[in-house]
Amino acid sequence: MKTLTVPRKYIIALRLLPFLSILFLLSGCGKNPELDTYKANMEQFFENMKVYDSAINSIDPNSETAVSELLSLLDSMDASFAQMASLEVPDGFPGVSELADDASMYMTEAVSCFHQAYGGESFDAYMEDIARQNYRFANVRLQYILSILHGNIPEGLFTYEDEGTGSGDAPEDGPAS
Repeated sequence: MKTLTVPRKYIIALRLLPFLSILFLLSGCGKNPELDTYKANMEQFFENMKVYDSAINSIDPNSETAVSELLSLLDSMDASFAQMASLEVPDGFPGVSELADDASMYMTEAVSCFHQAYGGESFDAYMEDIARQNYRFANVRLQYILSILHGNIPEGLFTYEDEGTGSGDAPEDGPAS
């Protein structure tokens, strides 16, 4: 069996730097226990992303174990996304639950495609490209979540029929369902 090495440019592409600035995303929460629990869970999620970022960037791309290390970290990241998507979102954050579900779905697809790209006998560039696209879609949804948690609903993300009843439109960046 041929040993695959992960090109350095692909490891760098997986960097999670956008997550590093999110650690303070919910600062200033009041005395609402539900909100405080959500804040703590989200802070833990972003701390986990920081750990994954560091671990991915420390992989030696020339190592015989680079592919298995990368895929293992991506599997763990996918599990963290699924856990984040399962969190009960407090009132006042329209669309966050749906965006979290979408982010988790895209991350699951990305990880599956990364496994297909790197896990076979030969590198599959097409699957790697699809994986990176899904990875990007997951990260865009996290950025939307961050904006909403900061009180800014990204323009065009949601439309509302009447106050309190929202129907979320699909974000522009991602495959149509």
